[in-house]
Amino acid sequence: MLARLSLLALVAVAIYAQGPNDYPPFLQNADAGSRASFVAVINANKNKPEPQVNAAVDKWAAGQSGAVQTAYAKFKAEIAKHQKAEAAAHAAAVARFSLGAKKADADLNAVSAQAGLSFEAKQKKINDIMNKLDPAVRQELIAAMGGPQQ
Repeated sequence: MLARLSLLALVAVAIYAQGPNDYPPFLQNADAGSRASFVAVINANKNKPEPQVNAAVDKWAAGQSGAVQTAYAKFKAEIAKHQKAEAAAHAAAVARFSLGAKKADADLNAVSAQAGLSFEAKQKKINDIMNKLDPAVRQELIAAMGGPQQ
C-alpha cells in the first residue's frame, strides 16, 4: 500500500508524531498564538472528512500573517511535489506486485480515495484491510513502503 499523501495526514504527522511542541514547517517561526490557533483548527476538525479539514486549514492560513501564509503556500507546494513523486513510485511498485498485492493495493487506494471519511476512519479501514491480508502479501506491501522486513 502506498496510499496517497494528503495535507491532513502530513500535518497530523508533523504535529502529533514528534510531540506536542513540534509543528509543521509553516509554523516553525510563527508566534504562539498562530500555533495555538492552528492546533485548535486541527482538533476541531479531526473527525471530519479530509476535504473539510483541508478547507478549514486553508481558511485558517488565509487569516494568518503574511509570513505564515507564504510558508503555508510553500508547504502545500512541497506536498504537491511529493504527491507527484509518490504517484510515480507507486505505479512502479504496483507493476512489480504479485496478484494478491495488486488487489490489496487497489482495496487500500479505494479507501484512501473516499473523500467522505475522516483521517481516523481511513486509518481504521486501512488497518483492518492490512490485518486481514495473507502475511506474505502484507509483507510485500510493507516492503514496498520501505517498512521493516520481517
